[in-house]
Amino acid sequence: MSTSLIFSAAPTTGLPVHLVFGDEPTADIPSVAVYVEGVFDLVADDVFDLTGAVAFEYVSGAERPDVGEVRSVYQGAAASQEPMRGVWQDSTPLVPHWQSRWQDADPVESPTDLRWQDQERLRSDSTSHYQEAAPLQTTLGSEFQDQIRLRNDAWARFQEALGIQSARTTKFQDTLNDRRNSTAGRFQEAVGYWNSILEGYQDALPFGALLAGRYQEAMPPPAGIWVRPPVPGPDPCYLPSLPVHLVFSEAHVDAAHLVFICERHGGPTPGGTVVVPIKEVYLVINSAVLIRVEGAVPIPTLSMSMSLDVDSWTWSFSASVPGYALADIEPEDGVPVDVQATINGTPYRFIVESISRERTFGRSDLRIGGRGRAAVLDAPYAPIMSFGNEFGRTAEQLMNDILTDNGVPLGWDVEWNPDDWNVPAGVFSHQGSYITALNQVAGSISAYLQPHNTDEVLRVLSRYPVAPWDWAGVTPDFELPSAVMSRESIEWRDKARYNRVYVMGQQVGVNGRVTREGTAGDYLAPTIIDPLITEAVAARQRGIAVLSDTGRIATVGLRLPVLAETGIIAPGSFVRYLDGGIERIGLTRSVQVEVGLPSIWQTLGVETHVEPV
Repeated sequence: MSTSLIFSAAPTTGLPVHLVFGDEPTADIPSVAVYVEGVFDLVADDVFDLTGAVAFEYVSGAERPDVGEVRSVYQGAAASQEPMRGVWQDSTPLVPHWQSRWQDADPVESPTDLRWQDQERLRSDSTSHYQEAAPLQTTLGSEFQDQIRLRNDAWARFQEALGIQSARTTKFQDTLNDRRNSTAGRFQEAVGYWNSILEGYQDALPFGALLAGRYQEAMPPPAGIWVRPPVPGPDPCYLPSLPVHLVFSEAHVDAAHLVFICERHGGPTPGGTVVVPIKEVYLVINSAVLIRVEGAVPIPTLSMSMSLDVDSWTWSFSASVPGYALADIEPEDGVPVDVQATINGTPYRFIVESISRERTFGRSDLRIGGRGRAAVLDAPYAPIMSFGNEFGRTAEQLMNDILTDNGVPLGWDVEWNPDDWNVPAGVFSHQGSYITALNQVAGSISAYLQPHNTDEVLRVLSRYPVAPWDWAGVTPDFELPSAVMSRESIEWRDKARYNRVYVMGQQVGVNGRVTREGTAGDYLAPTIIDPLITEAVAARQRGIAVLSDTGRIATVGLRLPVLAETGIIAPGSFVRYLDGGIERIGLTRSVQVEVGLPSIWQTLGVETHVEPV
């Protein structure tokens, strides 16, 4: 194939023109402008430098329709099966025969009519070193749209044209945004009308009159509950005069205490049963107040809830308050705010640990959450420490030692209810917070912690103060009829019917064998090993708890108001539930209180044993 070099201009001087391949141009050798016409393949057997200038001209006003169908006047070039080496000026030669990770495309042997679209760029096996070419002042008009550049072993006198967005005219336009539909109302603003009245009068004499009103300026009530004072009148309770004759309808028993109860003078003595009578209507006047303890700042409350169960050592608390109350509940210097909720006259203390805000149109609410005061005995407020007993202690004394800091009491007290026992020196060892250490001691006999409502006191209660097979003779704390319930639910669970368990200590302790009375002891529960089982008293209490949690158990959910007789019934109370002719007795395991004035409800979880275990 022959190659033509076309010179577009004459030499700038009269000197002979030299085409120098492989050297830099010098001042005494003039250069010429050279452009290449046509597309050709060049095979060089040696390395040479080519110096030249190529001018291109770009016409931006060329019409480019979206889709065009033309017949190409060119046919596909034959694929080159050998690498091409080209050495250009101002570049460093590279080792030839560099292998690319792409292969040559298959050649197209005939002209093809097709609609063009963008395609993937192809990279052929070539190694080229080149410098930037000057644009060629050539007008190019094409009816084709832009496509992806193809990098082939060829030089073209055309460069990629820039796409031009064609103008489109539609029969729609944006409407004006400042137009509004006009509305015609059947009412318009009235014009004031004045009417003159003429009448004769004279100056009136001033007249003083004493006005007495039965109302005065109101003030927000302080925190607490208001009790209506008694109405003067005769005493509604019967007060007998001497002599009094008491006629007993039953034979004498060991108890010799006579308890007289009237509606106004109070209820049963401690240890008695609170009986809720059956009524057609239960009238409850509910009240709920939330204040910040420091400064007694009232906090408006939209709703409130609190809950406690036997596996929780403190109350959990949440409330919804208006957004403007944020300043009253935000912590100061990292110390959480202490609040008090008074529900139907009974106060409960909490610390606010979380605050979240929710905004809707025209409303901003805060959702706060927290726990009871005992939360300060756990992370993140209490440090992680190591606990032990250098000297012999009882279990109650061991818990009091835990609630100290270098021998100084923290201010918390323990109310111990289970049977106590001795723990030799060096037996107890624990690493954690105050509350985890207390739970380890209580858990050794399957007891649990229950917080006081407001004071820094923790109660230690047995999970089963009386074995379920003896519940028939228990005097319940509360007797509730089905008439007072708004909802009842029940869930049955079947557990293994163990009747014997081995409870043992570790290095120092006893090996206890606890068997349910009246059984063969042939169904063994898994062996219990605890370092604090140091006496038979501890082994017996742990064994009763294991054998009590057996058989067919029903958890009854009872939803009832917070009555004046009952208040909020805490876990650990014996409840007798009367449902028509069916009488069930069980232990409360959980309570959840929902406050949404004017209604306040409490939901009890009562563990009952459906059949003898």
